[in-house]
This record gives sequence, structure tokens and C-alpha cells, in this order.
Amino acid sequence: MSVRSFITVKTDKVKKRIFGILRQALFLAAAGIICTAASGQTSPIVIEPLFEYPVAPENIESLEGKSGYLVTHFWDSMNFKEKQSVDQNALNDAFAVYVAPMRWAPEVAANASADQLISQIAKNPVLSLQFAKAAEEALYGPRAEYWNDALYIKFLDNVEKCKGISKDRKLRYKRIRQQLSSTLRGTMPPEFDYHRPDGTTAHYHPNGIITIIEFGDPDCDDCRLAKLKMDTDIQLSQLIDKGMINVLFINVDPDEGWESKLKDYPSKWHVGASDSVSDLYDLRATPSIYVIDKEGKVAAKNVPVRTAIEIAVAAAQ
Repeated sequence: MSVRSFITVKTDKVKKRIFGILRQALFLAAAGIICTAASGQTSPIVIEPLFEYPVAPENIESLEGKSGYLVTHFWDSMNFKEKQSVDQNALNDAFAVYVAPMRWAPEVAANASADQLISQIAKNPVLSLQFAKAAEEALYGPRAEYWNDALYIKFLDNVEKCKGISKDRKLRYKRIRQQLSSTLRGTMPPEFDYHRPDGTTAHYHPNGIITIIEFGDPDCDDCRLAKLKMDTDIQLSQLIDKGMINVLFINVDPDEGWESKLKDYPSKWHVGASDSVSDLYDLRATPSIYVIDKEGKVAAKNVPVRTAIEIAVAAAQ
């Protein structure tokens, strides 16, 4: 699994825009300035950088080349010999700047950079935990610019292997690691049981048909909107009628009377509830929407409903 997300740069105008964003992000981060909104106003919070962030040489012209240089040399000025903790806010800031060019860096360079970084903190339990927190903030949490499970897993694995970290502190990271590893794109996700509104029990398993799974709550506004968009999409509905796509809605937090809330869902959808599936699947988004391909593997996860529809429809045609 790649540690970067792929982007197609189609025009020079788009390239220049991306370069500008990258330069601006690096400049602000190097200056230690982060802007936050409070009471409708923007106020600067100054964070002293841990070290001087690198700048790609002018003779490297391509976005891919500059990004590769930045991820390769980003931590060159970091002192990894110190045993005490560093300022977590400053580390979070540095890590966010570090992963920004990961999206355009060569895969080999991105992987090598992450592995080299981990090798420098592997025997330091304090930094291992701090980097895991920074990685969560930048790659996994709600404030992350983009989610990158494969890269985040590297830091979770480091926490698990680090002998100086207690088992209690490892438990949460271990649980996240299990959820992510079993739902990575290209892997076959866990099967699970769920309860139908009529009281019977059903079992989800790959059946060779492209499947959109919406994990959510029928009382959630965004979940209802996702339902409406799928139900009113003509192409999707036609493919469902032909048996080429399945749609499964799972209420992940069922309360008393949940059965009646699913009665108005489309008759050709598979609907039900499970209060344990959240232990198996990575359900960071609400709703959390997965697309399972014909081979039963994760084609996409935690994507907007429109993206899920487009992926499923394209694969079915």
C-alpha cells in the first residue's frame, strides 16, 4: 500500500497553484505561525519551530522532485539524541509540514523517509509516543489534511514494538492498528452479523457483487442526505435493479425502536443494525461509506457519498 495519495496535475496552471500552496505552507510553518478562528476573528498563535525546516533547491523544478527532496531531508536538523520530550504542539506543526509534500513525492522516497524517521525514534519511548500523536493529528484525526492509513500504521507499529512503552499505553494504538489493517484499500474487510428490522439475523460477506456499505445512524442529517442521494441517483438505482450493485445500510448505534426508523429505506437495499461492527471497521466519518469491489476487497472507504456512487457505478459498467 502506497504511503501517498495520488494526484493528477493536468495543467501548468494547476501545478503553479500547488507550488504556491506548498511554498506558503512551508513559509508559515517555518515562521512558526498558525492562524486560528476565535469568535469570528482570526488571531495568530506563534509556535517556535523545533528546527529550521528545509527548502528544496531552486534547480529542482518539478513538483515531484521538490516534494521528494523535502520528505527526504525534512528531519536532517532534528536532534534525535535528546531523551526528554519535545513540545508536542511544535512537533505536531513539524509533522504536518512534513506530510504535506508526501502527496506528491515519489513513493520510494516517501517510504524510505518514513522508515528512516522511525529508525531514529524506535528506541526512544518518549519520542515514539510523541510521534504517534503527531502522526494521528496529521494523518488520522478529524483535523488531518488527508488520511493516509499506510503511513500512520508505520508509527503505530513502532509504538507496538517499542519496549519502553507500557502495555496499557499501547492498547488504544493496537485497537486502531487492527481496524486500519483490516480495512485498508485492497484488502478484504471482516465479515459481520447484523440484525434486520424483522428480527432475523443476517451475515455480511463478499458475494461477487459491488457493494456500497453505509455505516451510520438514521437520525443523522448527513446519513439521511447520503441515503437520499443514493436513492435518487438514476444510474445507481438502475444497477441495483439489475442486481449489479448492492447497497447495505448498517445502523452502528441502535437505540430502542431503531427498527421502525429503517422501514422507509428502499426495498432493494439491505438494512439492519450492529452495535459491534464499529470494533471491526474504521468508522471515522459519519456516515462512514465503503465501496467493496467484485473481489470482496475495499475499493474505497470513508469517502463522500457522491464519490462512492461514482466508483461503484464505474466499476459495474
